[in-house]
Amino acid sequence: MQDHLTLVEILLGRDHYLIDGDMIDKFVRPLQTVTVYDAPPYIEGMARWGEEMIPVINIAPLLGMDRADTKRHRTLIIHKGVVSETEMAVSVDDVFHVRSVIPSDIMPADISACEGMEEFVKGLIRLRVGSEEKDEEFLLLYLNLHKMLTDLLRGKIARPAPDFYVWRWESGAVRS
Repeated sequence: MQDHLTLVEILLGRDHYLIDGDMIDKFVRPLQTVTVYDAPPYIEGMARWGEEMIPVINIAPLLGMDRADTKRHRTLIIHKGVVSETEMAVSVDDVFHVRSVIPSDIMPADISACEGMEEFVKGLIRLRVGSEEKDEEFLLLYLNLHKMLTDLLRGKIARPAPDFYVWRWESGAVRS
């Protein structure tokens, strides 16, 4: 008997993707962020979460995508200790379903299906969604969110900067 994976179906840009659900503590409405001066485009800012300020990461630019024109943006709170010593927030365009998938259902990703983001793709998963009227089949990329976030924190994704470079806070700028 195979264990099931808990995956979360998200929207980035205009496409649906799957990410590991075990990393996620909560789904919340977008957090109010404080802008980080001269931050890369994937850093939306810092937000208060409980007693701490945590980074809010938008993974769409990491994958070469723009944000979707939707008002339903969601924030995923990543468990403390999974990627960093504190919680992290990941901003996505929407969250749809939490799905249970058998690991043997993960197919290798065709390079043409994930051009530009090969290193962040774990595979392809075929989902069958049925209703009384008809069955539909979807093929979704299974993203490696853990690798994206750890690479980002290790500086493998960030633009080159001098050793003395420090992000500066813009005190009055708050986005919602």
